[in-house]
Amino acid sequence: MKSFFGKIWKSKASRIWLIVANSIMLLLLIITLVITQVPLINNTLNTVLGGDRRVLISGEEKEALYKSDYESKEKTLEEANKLNEEIASEGFVLLKNDQQALPLSKGSKVSVFGKNSVNLVYGGSGSGGSSSSDTVGIYDALKNSGFDVNPTLKSFYESNASGNGRDKSPAMGTILSGFTIGETPLTSYTNEVKNSYSNYNDAALIVLSRIGGEGYDLPRTMKDKNGNLISGARKSDDHYLQLDQNEADLIKEVSKSFEKIVIVINSSAAMELGFLDDANHYGYSDKIKAALWIGSPGNSGINALGKILNGDVNPSGRTVDTYARNFENDPTWNNFSNNFADNGNRYTVDNKNVDAFFVDYEEGIYVGYRYYETRGFTDGNAWYDQNVVYPFGYGLSYTNFDWEIVSKTEKTALTIDDTIEVEVKVTNVGNVAGKDVVQLYYSAPYTQGGIEKSHIVLGAFGKTKLLEKNESQILKLTLKVSDMASYDYSDANNNGFKGYELESGDYQIKISKNAHTPLLNHTYNVPADHKIQNDSKTNYKVENRFDDVSEHIEKYLSRSNWQDTWPTLPTAEDKEVTQDFIDKLNYTYSDEADKKWYSTTLPSQNMKVIESKVKLYQLIGKDYNDPLWDELLNYVTIDQMRQLIGTGNFNTSQIDNIGKPKTIDPDGPAGFTNFMGDPTVYGTAFYASEVVIGSTWNEELAYEMGKMVGNEGIWGNQKGDKTPYSGWYAPAVNIHRSPFSGRNWEYYSEDGFLSGKMGAQVVQGAKSKGVYTYVKHFVLNDQETDRSSNGLITWANEQTMREIYFKPFEIIVKEGETTAMMSSFNRIGLTWAGGSYELLTEVLRNEWGFKGMVITDYSVLIKYMNVDQMIRAGGDLNLTQEGKPNGNVTPTQITALRNATKNILYTVANSNAMNGYGDGVVYGYAMPYWKLALIWSNVAVVVANATWGFFVVRAALKKNKEVI
Repeated sequence: MKSFFGKIWKSKASRIWLIVANSIMLLLLIITLVITQVPLINNTLNTVLGGDRRVLISGEEKEALYKSDYESKEKTLEEANKLNEEIASEGFVLLKNDQQALPLSKGSKVSVFGKNSVNLVYGGSGSGGSSSSDTVGIYDALKNSGFDVNPTLKSFYESNASGNGRDKSPAMGTILSGFTIGETPLTSYTNEVKNSYSNYNDAALIVLSRIGGEGYDLPRTMKDKNGNLISGARKSDDHYLQLDQNEADLIKEVSKSFEKIVIVINSSAAMELGFLDDANHYGYSDKIKAALWIGSPGNSGINALGKILNGDVNPSGRTVDTYARNFENDPTWNNFSNNFADNGNRYTVDNKNVDAFFVDYEEGIYVGYRYYETRGFTDGNAWYDQNVVYPFGYGLSYTNFDWEIVSKTEKTALTIDDTIEVEVKVTNVGNVAGKDVVQLYYSAPYTQGGIEKSHIVLGAFGKTKLLEKNESQILKLTLKVSDMASYDYSDANNNGFKGYELESGDYQIKISKNAHTPLLNHTYNVPADHKIQNDSKTNYKVENRFDDVSEHIEKYLSRSNWQDTWPTLPTAEDKEVTQDFIDKLNYTYSDEADKKWYSTTLPSQNMKVIESKVKLYQLIGKDYNDPLWDELLNYVTIDQMRQLIGTGNFNTSQIDNIGKPKTIDPDGPAGFTNFMGDPTVYGTAFYASEVVIGSTWNEELAYEMGKMVGNEGIWGNQKGDKTPYSGWYAPAVNIHRSPFSGRNWEYYSEDGFLSGKMGAQVVQGAKSKGVYTYVKHFVLNDQETDRSSNGLITWANEQTMREIYFKPFEIIVKEGETTAMMSSFNRIGLTWAGGSYELLTEVLRNEWGFKGMVITDYSVLIKYMNVDQMIRAGGDLNLTQEGKPNGNVTPTQITALRNATKNILYTVANSNAMNGYGDGVVYGYAMPYWKLALIWSNVAVVVANATWGFFVVRAALKKNKEVI
């Protein structure tokens, strides 16, 4: 008698079943093992599909430490959208209003022009972007404010007859040679469209839009990669931030049919706006009666446009950038992006390209208004008028204000310890209610060839409440005398000292409408030089940390000789370096050689997971130096530390034996963003871009924005496991070094002081509700081109770093008291910023007194961002799905692991992540839903194969029996 298996194998159907079923199950087993056991894949799926779910195992949740101001997640979103509209109301800037063209009468019949009017730019692209479908359109906003809007034009722009419009935002890492604006050419306008104008001719609104986003900078040519002219461009050597031919033609055409044109500038990047005031050159400016800058307004902010146009809201925004007449005359023009050539910012060795890209900050401190106002001072008003359209801090109102200094510091001879106080009485002398902004600038004495100094620097500002007609308010502006010190990195004044110095001489205080229009001046005298040895907050010694970086550039721009120090395009000689130079890009370490982080003490460390006697909730509110931290850390194993540090991908991982919860840390900075599709992040507001928030010049409003984000964070994953959103990758406070930086939309300003003040209030607001803020990108990440191409090598002098690019971070650490920070992709000199001991430990932690955690930028598969280097330098958390610290288990390694772990735990302990924790409360984590689905799919396949096999085998046995 044949064997049982022999009978089965004889059947063709049985053989097919055995081969196919086993192959399927083997393949499924391999797939299951790979996606669950390979950390990079497993953690990526956790991020995209949702990770472990928190469950209460025992005890009752304690009363929340942080509570929402609203009764539900839905109500919070509703209030957030209202707040965003308020931000837009104060952030939109009225640039022009000839003959009181605005406000328009309610019920006015208006025509809205521009293909982008039906496709506004609401934010930017990349990690901070949003794909929300509930944005308010400009037509809705106008109708909501009582305007009768031309429907024929709207239908025309919504149809293909008006063209395809602008393309989608480029992918990250794109170097743009040209980019279409997408405006409709005049030849596409039909007679039906043109005939509609006469019925809606009280005013014409023309929308001009420009995009921006992460991973690319804006093009400074209008040629494509093949050298052909981009569709719609005027000429190839134009740039993206000028009017293109279709836009210029449209304005001229609209001028023929309308007496009142209002330009709406829907661009977070500053544009060339000379056409608004140069009628002789452009030929149609006399018809442009008004212009409003709206930046990118987020979901609901465009509603503010209608309310400004009809007068329900009086605009009070102020520019946060200098609007130059010709961007080619800006000091950064020759040292930005790829320097106008493929590999134009790439180093060579023996004339061969190597994997190293650079950017030179040759302009030094002369960024934005610091350049234009200083050169205007040295070269005169005619030069200034030829080069500036709108100054920094500029904005109009529908009313007028009178200012009066009611008190000021009377002491005229000042010391380093003094504070200047000025009280300004602001009175609304117009006919409608409005808000005003008072700006205080200082002018320090400058010696030819000495320490470089801007002619003016913003030192304080204040914004009034809404003042009714004839109502007054007194604003008090304060400026520490020590804050007027300049950083002398090279002993330029030959007094044997390098550091912050307050030189003797006359200091002018200017109470101003904007950077160029002082209304009230007062002069103080500092009779003696002052050298500032130590930080005023920490008393830690302040000294040069980056001499090797400062000295790389031989000649920086100087007000003593603009022409001979003007930045130039890099030459082949500039780009040629040695192999030794390139070799220094590769991180190597030696515990004994690198004394700055060397440790000889082996900490007491459990090697096995043991239930801790100390739980993280017991450290809530404890001082950073409390000895209980060390006791807690003893229960965290080295493997747990490495897991925590190495997998910070929009979360921090749980450590069960010490009661450390998993956190959800979404992206930003325009609100919580589910960049990688995390299903736990949803139902949150998409706020106006930071450049709009900065344009409010309203610190209280910035605080409310941060607080509202904190309220959203408390509700968190309400429909899931109720885990709050505890961390937020925001605010972003890099500098608008060039108007062409693709990411300017998510940075506040060209000015570090304004950026820091606004950012500090956002941080404080979020912190009040238990959300910690990863302030980014620390530091000098002011362009996107090649930022992560082996780490963009950034060269600048230390004065420039400290006075401009470090400044917002310093203010946010000292005043905002942030407990989280994000380092940047680029290098400072040859050292990756996230692995720079000088930056993260000596400046950030020691000088400024920062306490908390530093995360990297997204580092998956980026080799130069070495995790071991990171923790030794003072970083803590790796933003990736899998990137654990390597290296030998030495006293130095363990010390660095413990420090990083402590910093993460300290931040989390003082956040809403600890809501509900306390004595007797134990949480655990259930398997992610996607893993349950995977298990059940495996079971289903096994059952299906078994069922198939049952019938096949039964048929084979039956057939075999019949044969016998």
